[in-house]
Amino acid sequence: MSYLDKIRLAAAIGAVIAVLPPVILKAEDPKEKAIHGTIQLPNEGKQEAAQASLAKLTVQQAIDAAVSRQSGTVLRVELQNEDGFLVYNVELASADKKVHEIKVDAGDGSILRIDVDSADDRETENEERAD
Repeated sequence: MSYLDKIRLAAAIGAVIAVLPPVILKAEDPKEKAIHGTIQLPNEGKQEAAQASLAKLTVQQAIDAAVSRQSGTVLRVELQNEDGFLVYNVELASADKKVHEIKVDAGDGSILRIDVDSADDRETENEERAD
């Protein structure tokens, strides 16, 4: 990887990190299976800065892994702490108007979990947040 590619990667990851919501350390829904990835994060502060340097996959590689499992239009990609492990959260909108939230391991590109919501549910949720 050339120096310029490393700079581009750092800028892309920095942009993703800049829009991350607060870090969630535990699964919110008790029905959700906990994530177990390959890169475990420390419980100390400044995790956002450490996340970018620990990821072994680029944003594009995470998107490619997600799209290989579920076709659709990419809505959002975030590098985040999921249950103490570093994952890319790739959201895709499929042709049947469902939003697939695909958790991609930032270390090896494996798919850790896929959550599915209808796009209509997401629009209602976004409207409620705007109020």
